[in-house]
Amino acid sequence: MTDEPIIIPGVRVCRQNSMNILRQIVGMTGPGSSLTIFSYSVTDGWLRQLLKLRNEMDVRHITLVLDNDVMVRHREKLMQIERVADESYLTDSHAKLYLSESNCNAVAVITSANATNNYRNECYYATDRPEEIGQIRADVRTILEQSFRIGD
Repeated sequence: MTDEPIIIPGVRVCRQNSMNILRQIVGMTGPGSSLTIFSYSVTDGWLRQLLKLRNEMDVRHITLVLDNDVMVRHREKLMQIERVADESYLTDSHAKLYLSESNCNAVAVITSANATNNYRNECYYATDRPEEIGQIRADVRTILEQSFRIGD
């Protein structure tokens, strides 16, 4: 199955895999990018693919933010998360957001897709507009300030 290319800025509803969205936006921001990923849940296979993405595309920093209630039920994933992500947080937010940033570019995707390997009809909004990226960064900071950092 081939995913459609992300159109920026734009709203799409299509059959899409969340890892392929991440690959596309990291490709847009280039080597040395940092990633901030919000998801309600995450699968083991997706975490393995995230580690592979990190190595293949030279991602320098990954922040992973997951739902507290889900992770309490799946504590066994915490060690795997700590191997993949530089920073990990638990929060009550059900946000599903990918933010890829480099020195010269930033792309954000707000999506209905969790961090899983499923292909479903998903909706997403992608942007590289500076004013929207600035607001998303501010929202991310606010949520992280109210979250529990794993490993502290």
